[in-house]
Parts: sequence; structure tokens; C-alpha cells
Amino acid sequence: MPSTQGIESGGELHELHIPPSGTPKQIDIVAVHGLNGDSHNTWTHIPEGGKGPQTLWLRDLLPGKLPNAHVMSFQYDSSTHGMSEQSVRGNAGKLVRLLRDKREDYEEEERPIVFIGHSLGGIVIKQALKHAKDHDFTDIYAHTNGIVFFGTPHRGADAASWAATLSGILSAASRKPPSKFLEALKNDSVELRKISEDFRPFGGRFNIVSFYEEHAHRLLGRVVVDKSSAIMGLPNEDPMMLGGNHSTMCKFGVGDRRFDPVWRAIRRAAKARQA
Repeated sequence: MPSTQGIESGGELHELHIPPSGTPKQIDIVAVHGLNGDSHNTWTHIPEGGKGPQTLWLRDLLPGKLPNAHVMSFQYDSSTHGMSEQSVRGNAGKLVRLLRDKREDYEEEERPIVFIGHSLGGIVIKQALKHAKDHDFTDIYAHTNGIVFFGTPHRGADAASWAATLSGILSAASRKPPSKFLEALKNDSVELRKISEDFRPFGGRFNIVSFYEEHAHRLLGRVVVDKSSAIMGLPNEDPMMLGGNHSTMCKFGVGDRRFDPVWRAIRRAAKARQA
């Protein structure tokens, strides 16, 4: 498997699978990683002990189930203590522009789109669709059929719990200024509330699947994003519990039974909603 080291932190849209020319009914699948994530590693299963092949399921498993899928993964600087000045809104705008350019390159601007977001990535997706709607990226807004969320904190994550998790992961947490993303994810975040309020009026037009984590994070001792925050409560939303903690719920190896409901959810999300 190609190494994922050295991936640039700036905004990029990496193509992980391109269907052969002439494949009928192609769809665009766009994955967006979360806080401290990566366009490849967030979605990569590493065997226990680090022995054996790694599995980037977006590339290694999904095309086997959905061979018509053009799979892409958005890379942006979401480090908790990085120096990026980009906010959720800034990166959402960047995602929309990169996707527009990619679709123009293939001259397939009417191809259905499914977004997949882990944690903060789901917030970026909601804001990206708002941006597309308001700034004349009509092909992206109009042709987005569905969204699949993995542990997205629509109502925020407990600030103390989130900070405790991060401090356990990052030894240098106290030495660098906090990222704007941390502020956006707090329960009392004005930005998060505004993004959620802006999304709700048009969120009913999409097929939505919201996976929430089943298992506690080993450092925190409880789930990072609880069910009440991971579910928006929209009538068109299909909430599903998924095995794994906040980090592992979006990583699947070969033979992982959790992958079956996930690829099926993506397939359902790709279908046009009935009027």
C-alpha cells in the first residue's frame, strides 16, 4: 500500500478511485475527515500490533461494492493546535471550489454527490452545502443526494471531555494556541449553533444517515460525541449505532462486518429523493 506520509496540510481533493471511462451511472463520493484528521489515515484500518496490510476502505473496499463511485477525500488543516487561520466556514468554501473544479475537469457537473463526514468533517459538509446554495455553486447543491455522518457533533461535544481527550492524544497541547476548530465544537459554540440553524431549513432535501458511536473512548472512559448530539432529529434522517469508538468507527478492515451497513447506507444516500 502506498504510504500516506507527507500529505500536504493545505486544501486538496485527493482522488482515491476513478471508475473506468464509460462506467454507467457514476456518482461522486466526497469524504471529509474530522479534527486532527487526515484525508487518508482517518479512513484507514491498521491491524492490531501494526502487522499485516492496512486498509483504506474508501479505496480498497468501497469500489468493490460501488464500482460506479468516483471516490475523493478532502485534505485540510484541522490540527487542534495548528497555526491555520482557516475556520469551518473557510474550509467549507475551499471544499466547494475544489469539488467544482474537479467536476468541471470531468465535464460531469450533473453527477449525483454523496458526502461522507467524520466528526468535525460533518460540520464542514453542512457549511459547504450552505455555501454552495448561497454562492451560485448550483450544480453541487442541486446534485447532492445524500450525506453520511460518522460521529458528527451537531450540538457540540462537552468542552471538558473534548479537552481531556485531546490532552491525552497531544502531549504538546499546552504549548501552542488552540485551533479555531476547538471553539467551534464546544456545546455553547455560537458558530456551531449558527451552522446547525442554517442547515435545518434545507436539510430535508437530502438522504441523511447519522452513525453514532457505540463504545467509549479508551482515554476518556465514555463516548466523545453522544447520541443526542450525533443525531439532528430530521424526518429524513436514518440514525444508526455503529460499533467502535469515536476514532475507530470510520475505519474498516477486510472482513469487518461493520462495513456492510456502511456501504449500504452510502448506496441508499446516493439515490435521488422522492418528491
